[in-house]
Amino acid sequence: MDVLLQSLLVWALSLTRYDDPGYLPKIEAVSHKALATKLCDSDFCTAVAYYDSDTETIFYDNRMKLKSDDGARGFLLHEMVHFLQHKNGEIDPQDIDCKTRVAIEHEAYRVQQFFLKEHHKDTFQIDMAVAVLPSLCADEVEQVK
Repeated sequence: MDVLLQSLLVWALSLTRYDDPGYLPKIEAVSHKALATKLCDSDFCTAVAYYDSDTETIFYDNRMKLKSDDGARGFLLHEMVHFLQHKNGEIDPQDIDCKTRVAIEHEAYRVQQFFLKEHHKDTFQIDMAVAVLPSLCADEVEQVK
């Protein structure tokens, strides 16, 4: 698994402006139910991975086939970008506003899209996620008015 993570770190470093932190994040497979409980408010949850900055761990759905599925690797790469953002001071989990959250997600999705395109994989799901990102801060704008 370290070889895969090192490879994804190289991808993330080459497609961003971040410095190499000199080590890899931890990685842990968890059940989809555990992901849904942590990340989603409803029973319908499409989340497959997340980066926890407190433990410097990427948690991913244990059903993902990381050794053979470039799509699954793309999700891990997305989370690797969040690891680099965190280690380079871009993410302060206790003090992050909506616009910053959208910006860091956009960057991670951009890297993931590039990776998938390079591996001749469909990017429709990622394209749709990128398309809705700007609307995520609409509630914040409404509250200010």
